[in-house]
Amino acid sequence: AEVKTSKISNNIRFLTINVTQICNLHCSYCAAGGDGTFGDSIAKISIEKTLPQIKFFLDRLPAGLSFNVSFLGGEPLLYAEGLELIANYIADIAPERKVNYTIITNGTLLTDKNVDLLARMKATVTVSLDGPAEINDRMRPTKNGASSTEMIVKGLNKVLARKSEFSHVMIHGVFDSNNMELAKAYEFYSQFNVDSYDFSFSVSDNNPRATQAYMEQMTQVAAMAYARGGEVALRKIRAFEQHFQSLDQQRRTENYCGAGKSFLMIDARNQIYTCPWDVNEKKEQVGQGTELNEQALAAYQKPILEQNKCENCWARFLCGGGCMFAHKHSSGSKNVKDTQFCERTRFLVALALIYYERCRSAA
Repeated sequence: AEVKTSKISNNIRFLTINVTQICNLHCSYCAAGGDGTFGDSIAKISIEKTLPQIKFFLDRLPAGLSFNVSFLGGEPLLYAEGLELIANYIADIAPERKVNYTIITNGTLLTDKNVDLLARMKATVTVSLDGPAEINDRMRPTKNGASSTEMIVKGLNKVLARKSEFSHVMIHGVFDSNNMELAKAYEFYSQFNVDSYDFSFSVSDNNPRATQAYMEQMTQVAAMAYARGGEVALRKIRAFEQHFQSLDQQRRTENYCGAGKSFLMIDARNQIYTCPWDVNEKKEQVGQGTELNEQALAAYQKPILEQNKCENCWARFLCGGGCMFAHKHSSGSKNVKDTQFCERTRFLVALALIYYERCRSAA
């Protein structure tokens, strides 16, 4: 079969927008300043400034290409009205454009009204949940230290009761040195009829013991999933789905993400960055409003594999060079690789290859 390379065009098709920089939870591993603010507490983005920004990017996008908007925070549903205003505006100015909406939410504010809104947007809904209550309440407590799990489960069930009205529903867990209970989380997640699960290692944890525990737990999770439902159950886990897709399509990846190429981030002050985790890092800013720093963006145009000198890594075409923020957090530079990140990634690729061979041999 012909091997294809996924080329990322330099058209900005993906925008993440911080509609708020406040949160009603206080997650133990929060990389957004510890409280969802990124060190800059802002209750609501300026819609008056945001709508012209969106038009700026839409006007630059060639006809026929889809536009993708992700809502982030803080907790974006603290300003649900902002989501609605943005979606209505895009529908008014670009009715012919295919637009995909995603929200990443802590799930505590999935009221009937908010679920109605997200259903009208046919959104992809990602709910953050780190496991059963005894784990999740420790990792993701409310601001006053109370339980959040009951609220999250209630909201998630409201979404799942109308699942056909959404593009995709995912549960996302973050795991670090203080919580490596991935197998328990998988068992807990399995009661919910979601489309997928994501088991992320915290971007701010560089503990080698945690890396080892994560790999051991992912081995266990993969075995549990395969025993439960073979390839179908295994591919509900995001990492395996991504690798299986690449292998099926014989597609190699040169970029872990589209940062600075097809993707940009707008914070609640309408400042522009290439990564959601760079908010409030002035030296990482690449624009403001409808002004882009083309010189700063030029540094992102080479494939990440080239920038990070990954040519000798056997897993490079299923990794794409790794997360630049994780690299920067570990090494101080986006292009000096985090060895722990690389170890975890190579392990997951190898695990996916083992199960891919097993699934294809059984077919």
